[in-house]
Amino acid sequence: MNRKAVGTTITQHILKQQRENPEATGAFTTLLTELIVAAKVISREVNKAGLVDILGSTGEINVQDEQVQKLDVFANRVIIERMQHIGQLCCMGSEEVADLIEIPSQYPKGNYILLFDPLDGSSNIDVNVSIGTIFGIYKRPNEGNQSEVLLDEVLQPGIKQVAAGYFIYGSSTIMVYTTGNGTGVHGFTLYPSVGEFLLSHENIRIPEKGKIYSVNEGNYQYWDEKTRALVDYFKVKDKATGRPYTSRYVGSLVADFHRNLLKGGIFMYPAD
Repeated sequence: MNRKAVGTTITQHILKQQRENPEATGAFTTLLTELIVAAKVISREVNKAGLVDILGSTGEINVQDEQVQKLDVFANRVIIERMQHIGQLCCMGSEEVADLIEIPSQYPKGNYILLFDPLDGSSNIDVNVSIGTIFGIYKRPNEGNQSEVLLDEVLQPGIKQVAAGYFIYGSSTIMVYTTGNGTGVHGFTLYPSVGEFLLSHENIRIPEKGKIYSVNEGNYQYWDEKTRALVDYFKVKDKATGRPYTSRYVGSLVADFHRNLLKGGIFMYPAD
């Protein structure tokens, strides 16, 4: 992990990648820049959540059968309202909304699709565990089509993403993202006094060997036999492989994944 380029802003980094792509029009740059602004707003509210009436549950259940938190609602609204008017999206999809989010008719439409979880790990909000925003960006298969977006156009394989990443709100706010195609994975830390994300983790690569596994073992009895066997293997002492491995799980995918990406390990979410 190279830290020599600290000081490069996220805007400079995005523009550099745009210049290296001769087909770039600036539409993607606009999209990502607005998403970053939304994350700054969310980060600000997360940091003062205990001081204002924004903690706790709304009493509602979302499409994942989870308790909706007040910050969930706030983060979801911020992203939708910041992104719907920029003219680069044809639709959005949120973990907090059962249906596709259409772009209002008064705004221009583009060819990109934004899918996001506005606040992953929100059950941990009240106890100050790191939480985050997850996003994936796709292009509409039939570019230029102004008709209503169909679900089949949105449900594309992950390899079709033009960008993906997350913002983690913890002791500091960090954005990690990639645009694929050999561009690497890069991390940017929000410098609060200037309000800008600065490059802090260049070309992140997960270590080839790690000693951490992250999984909710409370669901062990519901897993299939092969999954249970794998987790049992992690716990058996073996000097040659460095086992037993260390279990670390806080119930926030962004927090668990970010740690394992930097330290080396595996994050699991088996079907139950």
